[in-house]
Amino acid sequence: MSEFAVHSIPGSPFGRAVLATLEEKGASYRLSPVAPGTFRSAEHLARHPFGRVPVLEHNGFNLYETQAILRYLDRVLPTPSLTPADPKRAARMDQAMNVNDWYLFQGVSNVIGFHRVIGPRLMGLKPDEAAIEAAMPKARGVRRAGAAFGRATVLRRPSHIARRPFGRAAD
Repeated sequence: MSEFAVHSIPGSPFGRAVLATLEEKGASYRLSPVAPGTFRSAEHLARHPFGRVPVLEHNGFNLYETQAILRYLDRVLPTPSLTPADPKRAARMDQAMNVNDWYLFQGVSNVIGFHRVIGPRLMGLKPDEAAIEAAMPKARGVRRAGAAFGRATVLRRPSHIARRPFGRAAD
C-alpha cells in the first residue's frame, strides 16, 4: 500500500490522533507540516475547505476531519483493528471519541492547555487563572461523563490537568 501524507501542525491533538493510528497500524507515512498562519492559504483551503487540520492524502484521495480519517485508516489498514467488533462496544468507543472532541477539547483542554502550557512555555505569558477557573465546570462535566465508559484515562482527570503546572510530575 502506498504512503500516507498527513497535513497538520506538529503537536495538534487531532493530527497526533492520526499519526498515532498510523503508527499503531505500522503504516508508512510522512508528516507535511502546515505552518501557523497558512490555514487560509489557497493551497491549504484546496485540501480543507474550513482551513483546519489534519488532512490525509492517500492514493489521490484527500480526506479531512479527524474522526473520518481514523475510521478510514481502520478500514484500509484492517490489522490490527482499532474498532471493537461488538456493536455496543464500538458505539461506546464512538461516544468517547466524540466527548473528547466536543466537550473535552472544545472549551476545556484548549483553554487550560493554552493557559498552562502554550502561553507560558511558548509565548512567555502568565496563566490566566480566571479563564482556567471558567473552564472548570465543563471539565467536571466531562469527568462525570467519563464514568459512562469506564473512566477512560483521557476523560478521567481533566481537573487534575488544570491544577498541575507544566513539567511537574503527576501525583
